[in-house]
This record gives sequence, structure tokens and C-alpha cells, in this order.
Amino acid sequence: MTTIAYRAGVMASDSGAWIGDASHGWAVKLAKGVDGSLHGVSGNAAQCSAYLEWVKSGYRGDEPRADAEPDSRSSFIVLIVPPLGPLRLRTARGDEVYEAPYFSIGAGAPTAYGALFMGATAEQAIEAAKEHASGAFGHVQSIRHKG
Repeated sequence: MTTIAYRAGVMASDSGAWIGDASHGWAVKLAKGVDGSLHGVSGNAAQCSAYLEWVKSGYRGDEPRADAEPDSRSSFIVLIVPPLGPLRLRTARGDEVYEAPYFSIGAGAPTAYGALFMGATAEQAIEAAKEHASGAFGHVQSIRHKG
């Protein structure tokens, strides 16, 4: 379970790691690409880690894809926000493009969306999800387009 939120050049996430519905530690769920794109992952831990390592490597080699393991029952989604242009949601079904001032994915997304709707920052939306949703815990991580 994960919650990722984006608004105004900032992507934030919780840091909790899960096995089923049990929390078991901490994880990094965000990476910034060499092109300045922000990437946030939710889903199968192995796929998420492989994808983030690919981003950190400068996009070298084949991109780990959600559809790479057709027998996998886990969800694996990526929120990608380039410095310019629309954000993308990457799933096993392909990419979807959105023109939106804010966005959220993961188990705590409904709570984060409510906070974002009321004007919260991405970090505040994750804090709201930690407080009011079962899909987020741990400290808040964030990355920015600038800085």
C-alpha cells in the first residue's frame, strides 16, 4: 500500500512498506529522472524497486514494465510528471495522459485527493492520507522539479 501525491512541481509519498495488510518497514517510492521528470511508484515492491533503479540509472537498458510479468497479480503503476507538459499514469494497460493541477495514486489516493482539492500541498496530502487512510504510514518523502 502506498500513497503518492503531486501538486505544483512537487511529488510526495509515504515511506511505509507492506506485505499484504501488514506494515513491515520503509521504502523509497520516488525518483527524479535525468530529464527532470518526477516518478512515483505504487504496487509490487520488486517491480517498484526495479523501475526506480532504472530511472536513477539515467533510463539505461530496458524499462521495467508493469506488463513484464503477465502472471503477476499485483498492481504496479507509475505516476510520471515531466517538467513541462502533461502528467502520465503508466499501468499494465499502457500510458494515460492527464492535464490536471494535482493528482494522486495508491491506496490513500481518495483521502489525498480530498486534501488536494482543499488546497493542500503534496506533502500535506500525504499527511492527510497517513492520518485518515489505512494505505499510508511512515515519514513523508518528496522530490521537486526545481531545486
